[in-house]
Amino acid sequence: MPFPPPSNALQIFTAQPAPDGTTFSAGVPGTSTEHDSLAIILFSPNLQIIASLDNTNSQVTSSYTVEVSTGFSFSAQQTISITSEVGINIEVFTAKVSTTFALSFTEQWTTTTTKSMTFSCPPGQKAFVYQGTLMSRILVFDAKTAQYSWSGDVAKALTQVLLTSSDPIDAMPSKSVHIGASF
Repeated sequence: MPFPPPSNALQIFTAQPAPDGTTFSAGVPGTSTEHDSLAIILFSPNLQIIASLDNTNSQVTSSYTVEVSTGFSFSAQQTISITSEVGINIEVFTAKVSTTFALSFTEQWTTTTTKSMTFSCPPGQKAFVYQGTLMSRILVFDAKTAQYSWSGDVAKALTQVLLTSSDPIDAMPSKSVHIGASF
């Protein structure tokens, strides 16, 4: 049985979808073997807190340094190569905030990159720093059996999007999600 045709309609689902042909076609295409074709399926765009500073009782600016990672956090047993560059616009809404970001998925996204970042908070203020995230999972199409199945555990795709707020954002996950068109 031949592999399913590739699709340019990258989609980010609000929750983990069913492992089927429609889901497979909406993923980030991965390299294939003789019998398997792979796609990275993205779902549940969200924000996670990475730093919070309460400087309300201080007369000086306070700073905090944290390691911020971007990329897919697949387990050591999972490896995948992205076959073509694809991108998407994403908008995450909560009751208190909305943020829009664009991502371009390339080969470098199959590994996690970490950078040290410093955040500052002025005297008498609070600061909450959030990072945009996506959940991801590898979907496999087995050409011998014509079956779709998940491979490995759910991983997190950490984006380069950072959002700072003077108030904490609602409890996660975000209450509603809007996905923009792929580019």
